[in-house]
Amino acid sequence: MALSLHPMGLMNAEPLLGEIKSAIKDLLERGEPYTIYSNKLPTTLEDRYFLQEVLGKGELFMYEKVVHTKTVAFNTLIPGVWIEVVFSERNPVEPILEMVQVNYSPPIFTIPKEDAERSFEKFASDVREFKKYLLPFAEEVLKAFERYLQTGEEFVFEDPEGVQNLTTYLVTRSELVIENKSSGNTIYSTNYYGIWLETDPQGEEVKLHIGGFPKPLKPTEGDLKRALDLIEERKKQFLPKYKGRVDLPLL
Repeated sequence: MALSLHPMGLMNAEPLLGEIKSAIKDLLERGEPYTIYSNKLPTTLEDRYFLQEVLGKGELFMYEKVVHTKTVAFNTLIPGVWIEVVFSERNPVEPILEMVQVNYSPPIFTIPKEDAERSFEKFASDVREFKKYLLPFAEEVLKAFERYLQTGEEFVFEDPEGVQNLTTYLVTRSELVIENKSSGNTIYSTNYYGIWLETDPQGEEVKLHIGGFPKPLKPTEGDLKRALDLIEERKKQFLPKYKGRVDLPLL
C-alpha cells in the first residue's frame, strides 16, 4: 500500500482498521459503500506493514488494458474490502491515488447501471440481427440481461457451447480484466457492458456473467458478518509484533 509515510511506530493503523470495521457494518446494515483515500493519510512505515498483514491479499488481481492512466485492484482477505491503485501514465510505477474500498465490488471495476442499459439495447439489436447464426442460448442471455436491469438480479451461465457461439458472432473481450490466481480462470468485461466472459486456465471460454461485477466474486452477507470477526482475529494475531517495538530518535 502506497501510503504517506512518517518515520517510525504505529500511528494511524488501528484507527484506520476501526474505520474499515465501521464501514463494513454500514455496508451490511444499510448497503452504504465507503472509500478511504489511504495514501492521503499520515502514516508510518510500521502502519503500512501492519495494515498489509491484517488486511492480507486475496486471490483476485484486476487491471485495465488501456493506454492512459492505469488502475489495478485486488481483494483483501477481509470480505468486502478491496484495494484500488491508480497510476499515472507518465510514471507507471508511482501511484497517484490509493483507495481502500468497502463495497460489494471494487467501484472502478464495476459496470455502472447506465452503461449496462445502453449495452443492453445494442445487444438486443445484435441478437435480432444475427439470430439465424445464434443458438437459443443467446435469447436466454438476453432475457437474463433484461431481468438484471429490471430487478438487479445477477446471473451466471455455464454453457461452453453457447458461450463460444456468442463469442464467434457477437461478444468480444474488453478492457477490464480479473485474474483469479487460485483457480487460474480469468474474467473479462466485454463489448456489451454488463456481460462478462470467463475463461478457464487453458483459455477456453466457459462462462458468461450478467451484472455490474461477476456475482461469484462478490461477498455475501454472511461473508461480511465474518469479516468483522476476521479483522479482530488478524489484528490480535499481528499487533504484538508491532506493539513490542521501541522507537528511538534518529541521531
